[in-house]
Amino acid sequence: MLPPHPPVAGFAVTPPDADVLSRLINLSGRQRMLSQRLTLFVVLAGQGQAEALLVAEEVLQQLRSSHRRLVEGEEGWPGLFSEHLRQVFDGPTQARQRIQAFMGLAEQILSSLRQGVPLAPAVQSGLVESATAVLSLFNLVTQAFEQEAQNLARSQQQQRDQMGTTLRALAHEARQILYDTRAAVDEAGPCAETLRGLSGRMGGLTDGMDRLARAASSLG
Repeated sequence: MLPPHPPVAGFAVTPPDADVLSRLINLSGRQRMLSQRLTLFVVLAGQGQAEALLVAEEVLQQLRSSHRRLVEGEEGWPGLFSEHLRQVFDGPTQARQRIQAFMGLAEQILSSLRQGVPLAPAVQSGLVESATAVLSLFNLVTQAFEQEAQNLARSQQQQRDQMGTTLRALAHEARQILYDTRAAVDEAGPCAETLRGLSGRMGGLTDGMDRLARAASSLG
């Protein structure tokens, strides 16, 4: 399990399940594509393509939305639910701040283009350099969510292994009681028939626990 941490406003208290983690990985991976698409269409818009300006504005909105879902969370999206993720976004790498700076730069350029200001070569170079820098951050973010998924898978496997071990121990103890019960049947006199019935039921129970233990161990 991930190490416990105190509740933080905007963050989930418990790790999400595998389905949510899969969506988070896909969403973080999509940010890489959106950042490159945004840069391309800003450059095209700077070359005078009016439709490219509209596309760039739409892509920027998509990038902002996906970033907000990853960092702040919303219904169905847990936000930064672990210390590991919070370190990636707000620790030494400052992924949150640098990604927001990239989006802010793109917004400034688009605003200038809407006002008819030409895209200067130096400004275009600055955007491309910023996009290249944040691409490594998006890769880091995606790897962080993939690590969380691996942590969850390991934790679940450990829980299944522990369940199997516990069930096998219970089955062993129950089987020992069953043997003791059967040994006492011949000495039970009038109660022998009742004990045989209980012995049969106990045998079915131990068999069932054995099957559950094998099933728990085989889950992966």
